Amino acid sequence: MRRELIELRILPPLAIGRLGSSPDPMDNYDLVIRDPVGPRQIEPAETLRVDRKTGSVSRFTPKAPLRFKDRHGVRPVAPFLEVWARLKGESKLRPLTVELLRAAGLKPDSVSWRVQVANLKIFRRTAVEADKIATDIRPFSDHKVHRLSGRCRNFLPRKTVSLGSVQYILPSRTLPEIRFRFTPAGGKVYGLDPADNVYDSSKGTWQGQYSEPQDNTQGPAKGRLLTQPFQTFAGENKGGDKDSKLVSAGYIDDECDGFVEVEIRNRTGPMVRAFARIASGPPAFAPDSMPVRTVGDELEQAMFGPRVNGRVTVKELREVVEIVRRAMETACLMNAAQLNAGSLQPGSGMARHDTKDWHRALEPMFEPSVAETVAIASRHQRVLLGVESGSLVWFANALRDFDQVADLSTEGRRKMPGLMRGSDGMHLALTRRQVDKIRKVAAAGVRLMSDRR
Repeated sequence: MRRELIELRILPPLAIGRLGSSPDPMDNYDLVIRDPVGPRQIEPAETLRVDRKTGSVSRFTPKAPLRFKDRHGVRPVAPFLEVWARLKGESKLRPLTVELLRAAGLKPDSVSWRVQVANLKIFRRTAVEADKIATDIRPFSDHKVHRLSGRCRNFLPRKTVSLGSVQYILPSRTLPEIRFRFTPAGGKVYGLDPADNVYDSSKGTWQGQYSEPQDNTQGPAKGRLLTQPFQTFAGENKGGDKDSKLVSAGYIDDECDGFVEVEIRNRTGPMVRAFARIASGPPAFAPDSMPVRTVGDELEQAMFGPRVNGRVTVKELREVVEIVRRAMETACLMNAAQLNAGSLQPGSGMARHDTKDWHRALEPMFEPSVAETVAIASRHQRVLLGVESGSLVWFANALRDFDQVADLSTEGRRKMPGLMRGSDGMHLALTRRQVDKIRKVAAAGVRLMSDRR
């Protein structure tokens, strides 16, 4: 008796790939904490190897040490997407397999995929539809590699930008699950070399003509919000001191984001479908560490709200310890002395930004002797080691609230996280949920330590 598929899901619902020029994607690995205040250790983990010609897949465990580069360059992170399904009469989702398809009177080629991705970075600036770089791979059920060739009306004839590739994985007896893989592009920048140029400056303004509008009341920017931070693109300053403006050099990268859709048409009954989001970004700068504020923190707040409701438990304590560890790891990657320096010499630094962007008096944010990277890392280590002695209370009291990012007073600039900026150009704050969690765990410290034991 045939069963009817009534629901599909793609998991994870958001998959982020990382650019890389090597044809061999990065192996899986786990980050293991052996020393409470030491760096995380990278350990190889079971990995799926895909034959790009056939789409077949096999398991293997890589040997240590792992290599993030080979002779071709950086190895990309190419995430897998898995399809989960629910049959009529069932209450829970389970992995969609060849056997489950067979129970519904279907085969692997009954599954079809569609991919729509785009790079809208130029369009986001110019607001000109012809500057959109996009591709739409129509539904397919084969196991070939499908190239994501980004096309744009303002490109030169027959020019495209590679946005990566996708492949429907061929299920097997040992790996019968329905899977899909997104492999991001190589991390190329178009326009650096005239031979690699793709943009037609006779059609569009991005190359050699575009400059950031001063307001949103005129031209293509009329009626829309301007991009912040201002002028974050490569270009050349032109004009006099009063009329100087940054004119775009016309560079284009091969990052993208978009949608993967899967659909199955039942032999009897309606079609079922699901979608997931995919995106690509640069290789991890420090793959053995985690930034203090992540996309995961944003999603957690979006899902559960800015406050931690109810009684905090050991679970929240572990999460807070992880945040403190991430803060320590982030601090260890910074040149704290340079970021703290009260100088207008070329180079980046928070003290310099405050003066240059907001005309604040030029002075270091912290006493230089305490703003060395080693000293900052040591303070975070003491918090990690001394959670049970109340060190977390000090850490919680030093946090910057979300509505204090523009506080440029001496005290305001010394709040944590220190020496870092958010995407708005102001001082960085953790998410409201992170801050609330840390403060509530600090307040419940004695009880939580007792529960932990």
